[in-house]
Amino acid sequence: MNRALQSTLNRLNRRIGRSGLFALALLAVAIVLALVVPELTRRTDDLRAALAARADALARPAPPVRRTMTNGEQLLEYVSGFPPLSQNASDLERVFGTAKQRNVELLRGEYQLKAEPNAPLVTYTATFPVHNDYGALKQFTADVLTALPHVSMDELRMARTDAGTGVLDSVVRFTFIYRRP
Repeated sequence: MNRALQSTLNRLNRRIGRSGLFALALLAVAIVLALVVPELTRRTDDLRAALAARADALARPAPPVRRTMTNGEQLLEYVSGFPPLSQNASDLERVFGTAKQRNVELLRGEYQLKAEPNAPLVTYTATFPVHNDYGALKQFTADVLTALPHVSMDELRMARTDAGTGVLDSVVRFTFIYRRP
């Protein structure tokens, strides 16, 4: 240790004692910390903000990759969403099963298959005369349209022969859309 520093420490030790020297050392450490801590806090906040931004970026889903499709590819993708014509029998069974659940009698029906040349889709139309009340008819048609998303209701005619009765004479026409076999 340097003699000048040694003599200064000895004089301070005689004047303020060991506890005073210890207090001065603590004061020097406190001053250094008071100067360094704000900078460390600022750096910590910057690092936290950068980490939060990176976490947000990772949590966000990546934007979907848009692929360009030709018109033919778009048509093929659209048509593939429809069931094949071979599903027609099971769809009709489902219609009759729904009618039975809703106590709607389908005693007869008219069926027509339409297949335009060079068209990728075919339609199968089923027309049913129904003699029932409005509530049962509404539930029946809603159940069919919910269960079979490739079916549309093209016609619903209702007539009441007597104003005092709740029974309607109706005609319901469904069109089933299928992809060509």
